[in-house]
Parts: sequence; structure tokens; C-alpha cells
Amino acid sequence: GRVTRGLAPYPPGVEMRPAMGRIWALYDGAYDEIQAQIRERLSGHPHFGPLIRDLPEDPEQDAVNRERLRAAMVDWDWEGYWDNTRMQAAGYATAEIPLASWVELVNLFRHDMLARLFANGAAEHRLEDVQALDRWLDDAIGAFAQAFVAANEGVIEGQQQAIRQLSTPVLQLRPGLLILPMVGALDRDRLAQMRALMLRAVHERRARAIVLDVTGVPEIDSVAANQLIGSVTSARMMGAETIISGLSAEIAQTLVTVGIDLSLVVSAGDLQGGIELAERHLGTVA
Repeated sequence: GRVTRGLAPYPPGVEMRPAMGRIWALYDGAYDEIQAQIRERLSGHPHFGPLIRDLPEDPEQDAVNRERLRAAMVDWDWEGYWDNTRMQAAGYATAEIPLASWVELVNLFRHDMLARLFANGAAEHRLEDVQALDRWLDDAIGAFAQAFVAANEGVIEGQQQAIRQLSTPVLQLRPGLLILPMVGALDRDRLAQMRALMLRAVHERRARAIVLDVTGVPEIDSVAANQLIGSVTSARMMGAETIISGLSAEIAQTLVTVGIDLSLVVSAGDLQGGIELAERHLGTVA
């Protein structure tokens, strides 16, 4: 395949410049008709339809995009066109429109342009013109796909971060007493986030006792076990006793396996027992 510079394809060779100019002239000459056809064709599309209905036509932006494409295909200034393509890709990723739908749109446009080329193009240049059309649209799909994936990864990471925050709430049962219910698998990132949330809450809410409930945690590995106990130790250093409630036999065994003395861990069989231990601790330090 062609080598790419980051997310931007290399410009086509200069030998393709005359054919690109002819493709541009064909496109530019039928621009209004093509745009109207695209909007009509996509009005009932499951992904593009709502977007077209919600976004009014923007002649000024269309003119900017049209000039950017002319600058690429005629003046051979492709970088601005690729920048715009990447910006569109980020927008599509944020709008949760599938990449396949965008490729479908490009191919609908390709078929329309091929029909126009065979109806209006000069026969002696047909092969070069078809190659130029394919090079333009294939590179556009490639640049768009790379940027789309990069942007989509950012969207997914943001969603995962939000999910982790929602799945690790810090609840204040009463002044001085916090509860952290943990549900699901505990990986390094989630435990690091939990530690940061817990310590910030201890500081901001002046907590003196924390119940860390792991009833909903199926298992943890040795690294996660050490991180968990490290969080407990950090909270104690800030003046908050931490009770771990809901320890399963499997998690307790992991703690023992990594060399943690369970006699140093304040634990309770369930959340209610943890709250009672925390209340007693608060009573003694009051």
C-alpha cells in the first residue's frame, strides 16, 4: 500500500495532475446538482438522515470546502484538504455515525461521478480520469478512516472513564463516614482512579472512617491486591480508618498469597458489618 505521513496520504504524482484537473472541472460544473442529489438520497438514511434534517444547509461552509478541494486538485495543495477530512472524521466519530456509513456515502458519490465521466468525459482520457477519481476517493477514505479510528478511540476512552466514575461512587453516609461500593473487575486503572477519588474525598469531607465494600468484586490479581492495600494504607496515613467489607475467600487468599498480613486488615463480612465497625471507630475517636 501507499506510505502515509501520519494521518495524511502522500499527494498523487504530478503526472496525475491533468486528470485531477479534469475530474475537478467535471465535479465543479455539476456541483449544485450533485449536492442536491446527495441530500435527497441520504434524507432517508438511518444515520445521515437525522443529521441532514437537523443541520441546515451552510452555503458559506460549502464554499470553503469547495475551494479547499479545488486548491488540492488544481493547485496541488493537498494538506488543507486532508486537514478538513480529518476534522470531519472527528465529527462523525463524536456523532457516533459508523465508519461504514461514510464509506457507503463516498462510494455512492464515486458511482455518480463515474456515470458523469463516461457520459461527458473525453474517451481518450477516460482511463487516466478513472484512475485520478479512484486515487482521490481512495485516499480520502484512507485518511478519513485513520482519523475516525483515532477520534473514536478518544470517545471510547471518555465513555469508559465516565463508566468507571459511575461504577465507583464515593457515598457519604454521615459526617465523617464514607462508603465506596466496588462492583466488577478491578484493574490497575480503575484502582488508581478509586484511590484518587477516595483520598480526595477523605481530604474534602474530613472523613475519619471509610467502608470499602468489595462484595461485588469477583476476584483480584496480585498487582490489584497490592494496590488495594496501598489505598487502605494511604487513607490511614490521612487519618481515616478503612474497613474492607465483603471479602470473599478467593480475594482473602490472594491477599495472603502476596504476603499481606490479614491481621492488619480491618474487615467485615458484609456492608452492614462494615458500617457498624466504622460507627464504633467514630465513637472512639469522637
